[in-house]
Amino acid sequence: MAPRLATLRAEAQRILRGAGWAGVLGVALTVFALAFDVSGNRPLADEADTLDRQTRSLLRQQRHALPSPPAERERLDAYYGAFPAGDGLPDLLVRIHGYALARGLAADKADYRSTPLAGTPLEQVALELPLHGRYAALRLWLGDLLAELPEVAVDGLLLKRADIGAEELEARVRLVIFLRGRS
Repeated sequence: MAPRLATLRAEAQRILRGAGWAGVLGVALTVFALAFDVSGNRPLADEADTLDRQTRSLLRQQRHALPSPPAERERLDAYYGAFPAGDGLPDLLVRIHGYALARGLAADKADYRSTPLAGTPLEQVALELPLHGRYAALRLWLGDLLAELPEVAVDGLLLKRADIGAEELEARVRLVIFLRGRS
């Protein structure tokens, strides 16, 4: 066996000398690429296959775990259920006036009328509110209302000043409040 190995070694040296430095570099790069494939790429491919199997398994579990989407009627009932009840109107009016007072706005009186919205369980309350105060306070009050009371919408706004230099103004604000029908 030893003579055979010596012959193989001599033959390999002769081939490498004949190939020159470019051949030796090519053989070295080929050996490196094979070693890299075995030591680096294959374990990464195995890990990618494992992750792919886990992903498919989780997706199957998720499909079985998800409840069916609510029926259209249930979604519509949930939408209407998010509006405050009609018997909560006095509390809502107190909050609206409270926000105005907190911002330094004075309200003389308030007029409102209620009408049912056809084809829905909602009631629309139109509120007309005359206010006196500074413009900045009015803007902040409107911001408070829209941020804190999503059932309230600004329908109209009329501003008057006695003269251009006056800091105080008179405002007439029309709000629309949407409520579930009174119970």
